[in-house]
Amino acid sequence: MTSLHISALPDIELAQEIKKLVSSGEHILIVANKFTVALLHGTTPNGPWLRSCVGELGDTAAKTVKAHVKSNKIWWTSTLEYPATANVSTLQIVYATSSLIKNWMKESDKVTSREGHATTGTKKAVAYLAAYRCQFPGCGKDLGMHAATQKHGTFSYFAHIVAASADGPRGDATLSKLLADDPDNFLLLCDECHRLIDKVDSKKYTVEILHEIRQQSIAEVKLLLDNLKYPAVDAWTILGNVTGQMPQISNRDADEALWNAKLRSSNAQIESYFRNGGQHHNPHEASYWSAVFRTLQYDVPQIQAKLNGIRVEAARPALAVFPLHGTSMLILAGRVLGDMPGTYLFQPHRNKVGGLTETRWTWPAGVAEPAADKYQLRILNEKISDYKEATLLVSLTFRLEPERLAEISFSDGKYNLPALEIYVDLPSSEVIRHPKDLMRLGAVVDNALRILQDDWGIEKVHLYVGAPSTATMTIGQKMQARHQATFVCYEALTGGSNSKFKATIQISSSEVQELFTSRAFSLQT
Repeated sequence: MTSLHISALPDIELAQEIKKLVSSGEHILIVANKFTVALLHGTTPNGPWLRSCVGELGDTAAKTVKAHVKSNKIWWTSTLEYPATANVSTLQIVYATSSLIKNWMKESDKVTSREGHATTGTKKAVAYLAAYRCQFPGCGKDLGMHAATQKHGTFSYFAHIVAASADGPRGDATLSKLLADDPDNFLLLCDECHRLIDKVDSKKYTVEILHEIRQQSIAEVKLLLDNLKYPAVDAWTILGNVTGQMPQISNRDADEALWNAKLRSSNAQIESYFRNGGQHHNPHEASYWSAVFRTLQYDVPQIQAKLNGIRVEAARPALAVFPLHGTSMLILAGRVLGDMPGTYLFQPHRNKVGGLTETRWTWPAGVAEPAADKYQLRILNEKISDYKEATLLVSLTFRLEPERLAEISFSDGKYNLPALEIYVDLPSSEVIRHPKDLMRLGAVVDNALRILQDDWGIEKVHLYVGAPSTATMTIGQKMQARHQATFVCYEALTGGSNSKFKATIQISSSEVQELFTSRAFSLQT
């Protein structure tokens, strides 16, 4: 037989394969070592034999075999090798019998037993490191409680990595005895995962792979439990269809970003707000804002109730917010959330490498705090006479060229209104790399609003923003009711990096108004 890849099947599926072969009239040869089997089939008992699969000969498959042993078409042979690659021409083949199968299963259970040779102390050490959860990747089953009855008990298997018996899966003539009671040689597994590594696909799950699984599980359990000491926050997303793609963030993505920031989520499921379904992001269409305003009718009262502690009868919760939406929506979301302490914003980063705590929402490691003067403010056009309107540019990801502004802000080579610009020396999509970036930026935004409203007496600000999502939300957070100015938000038209900006919404101290049909929505509680 040549070395070919074949399927590894659990007990029930192996039983189905046996039934299929029997119904086709084929002869079946079961090749068994001490703990697993391979199924071969052929048209005659003398071969040639073709390999079908390997897998677990458990109660279901054994019952199926026993039901067909009288057909004289089911054969048996034993080997000390891996059954799928054993040379059957050198082995003794006999009829399968019920007693033969019964005895084999009894011996198989001995070399893959639940307790192995683990002493009480070893079992305690293994269970502690696993937090009594199955250590197989993606399982994590609670092994201290029966899932169906919710009864407490011991439902775990202390599975050897190097088998306790030299004849067992991954057995070794020397190491099996030496490591039989070594805590480092055990995985805590549920019944299903234990059978997978020992009887279903023992060839795949080598000593090296199982040691890696063990180390990853221990590291993850420690990470999860260590995070219990971190302050709890409510995790919220502000996500919307941008450039035709609806961003996604999983609970695990959020958790890992929080852990990295020494926080933990207090809600089992992330709460999502301002999510306008599959509505394509085109802020210059009335239909887009029609969908948005339907979302606002539900979300804004709910957010305000939670922020005011009305529904939970408690103080405002600490928040972790994961934003990725259109510019106008992010500004509005920031305005609704407000600029209160205990709100943590998380920035999505490009080309993030995966890992236990390395999702794209995790703040990059090793980034220095931004310089105090990273974000700067300059006057582009001084206020003269009694102007009540002004322009504010925020140039962080790209430089906002004046020719792209709406005519009310710039035309014929000059600014038509008093104008300020918040900028950085090197605009980039990666400009926000550290949580303190937002603190530094917020201070400059505060200063800009002070000049506009307190010094210049401006009542309407035409706002153009080229900034990452968290920076854009930070700007919106500074627009509180105490700032009496109305902000007109602008976004670029489609058509490339040189397209003109056009107004989308207007946010006052009391309401937001979309500027296509003049529909308004109250922001007051």
